[in-house]
Amino acid sequence: MRTSLACLLALASLSCTTTPSNATCAAADVTHCLSTQQACSPAGGVATCERCDPGQHATAQGLCEPISGTALSHDFPDQTIASSAESLGNCRSWTLNNAEDLWVTAVELTQHEASHHSNWTYVPDTMYDGADGVWPCDSRGYDQLSAAVAGGVLYAQSTQAVHEVQAFPEGAAVRIPAHSRIVSDIHLLNLTPADITGHVSLSLYTLPRAQVVTPLTPFHITYQDLALPPHSRSRFETTCELATGFERNTGTQIGMRLFYSLPHTHGLGTRVFLEAVGGPRDGESLLDVMGTPGEARGVAYTTPIDLAGITGLHFGCEFENPRADVVHWGFQDQEMCEMLGFIESPVAFEGRVEMTSATGMDGTMPTFSGDCSTLFVTLASSM
Repeated sequence: MRTSLACLLALASLSCTTTPSNATCAAADVTHCLSTQQACSPAGGVATCERCDPGQHATAQGLCEPISGTALSHDFPDQTIASSAESLGNCRSWTLNNAEDLWVTAVELTQHEASHHSNWTYVPDTMYDGADGVWPCDSRGYDQLSAAVAGGVLYAQSTQAVHEVQAFPEGAAVRIPAHSRIVSDIHLLNLTPADITGHVSLSLYTLPRAQVVTPLTPFHITYQDLALPPHSRSRFETTCELATGFERNTGTQIGMRLFYSLPHTHGLGTRVFLEAVGGPRDGESLLDVMGTPGEARGVAYTTPIDLAGITGLHFGCEFENPRADVVHWGFQDQEMCEMLGFIESPVAFEGRVEMTSATGMDGTMPTFSGDCSTLFVTLASSM
């Protein structure tokens, strides 16, 4: 089944046996392909984007290369989702039985279960106790924020991505403490005319502690109060002020470096952006992803971005709603506007917009904004 999936992924890019080469790919072509975690190949003299096989990832040079680290892999149970159906409310777990800390430098997800999205955390193996596999989240009281605070955030799947690699730059890793359990929510969405049966495979790529130079900490920003106008494009944006909370929790001015970012919208999203506010990088774009979801969208910064001196982050999403109804935040046919990232920082933070208001027009596009409330946390796994 693994070989078959690898070929299916490769057939989508017209190759099942060759490793892409960017010998004639221009820098712009490589950048374009990397925006969806694909390599650049000069097949037939024309630059084309190609997915890497499982166990590989697209490098900054536009090539498919083996993922660094020692792989620890797990196959979760098969699930069946009926045609034109959606499934929410289940979770899954994998007890690592790790007697020592794990330093994770990359996470690889492969799925053929019609997974729309999944958020992955790690917790002490005394939490959410029970048999590994798939189980109703409510049956063990699973809550994503509580799990992230008790343990930490590991990874988030891009919308509908079938193969995705979250690979950090050399020497950077997330620490999973000894005696931990991996837990994720499950959101399946099958828009095909046939039932789908499949499962998720997750691999953690670890480094020896001696090779870890930079322990990483997560951050998350979410725009909750969405109201996309009908038959219209729209933009929702906010500025999260971070300097005050950072200094209150650490006693110092902001000193952090950005290593990885992952945007998240649903089918109506056309753009996600993140910009620095204040300091020497004021107004600098940190992420600007165009296009609709359906591919791996995580961005690794080969050279981490030094955010020392900033006062906050400006974040937002653009949408195009062709429907006659207003679209709000939510599952099914509703929308989301979120960002997960990993930074070198003594604290993690969450930014959230829960009330929005119209701010005017950008040409023919209505614009909206809201205040960003922030929460800073020193994660148990970073102590």
